[in-house]
Amino acid sequence: MKSKTPTRGYHHGDLRTALIEAGLELLEREGPGGVSLRAVARLAGVSQAAPYAHFAGKRDLMSAIAVIGFSRLRDLIAPLASDPAQSIGDLGVKYIEFAKGNPGLYTLMFGSSEYIDSRDAQLSHASRQAFELLVRKAGRKGSSAVGDPGPIAAWSLVHGLVMLLMNEKIPAEMNERLPEILRLLEPGIAEHTREGGV
Repeated sequence: MKSKTPTRGYHHGDLRTALIEAGLELLEREGPGGVSLRAVARLAGVSQAAPYAHFAGKRDLMSAIAVIGFSRLRDLIAPLASDPAQSIGDLGVKYIEFAKGNPGLYTLMFGSSEYIDSRDAQLSHASRQAFELLVRKAGRKGSSAVGDPGPIAAWSLVHGLVMLLMNEKIPAEMNERLPEILRLLEPGIAEHTREGGV
């Protein structure tokens, strides 16, 4: 049985942001299937019709929530991507920390397109901005984000680890060894990014 949360009693200000925050809260508590415009309105303390002033439907709201997720991920890993002293493994650790701290949001961002509109311009822009940070760390200089296999290889390993962790397929004691696992990626990426590397 789902627990009931008192409404927030929204009064004035930025309704769109309040609705997104309510959606984020529901997402983490109940998963994508538990989010609806009606539930978000109730949690925000507004009428059931109020969300429709900002969102055409659930997918529109969920896409806006995913934009927030990609923006937060970008802000988290940006300092590491621009610091030469930080490795791709360090960036991977932060990525995993984000996923573990926001499992519902992460699932929405990288899960099925059932809940989000992958053609949404803001969502495409936000996800591309986050991915470009990975390109900066794992791609060859001057390469395109789409055509460079280095970032795809790095993302595949880190995302795969996240999925294994979320589905409890990795022994709990391996959590402490995640930095060691991610360091195994570094020689291959270093070779790839080296000019002339294969």
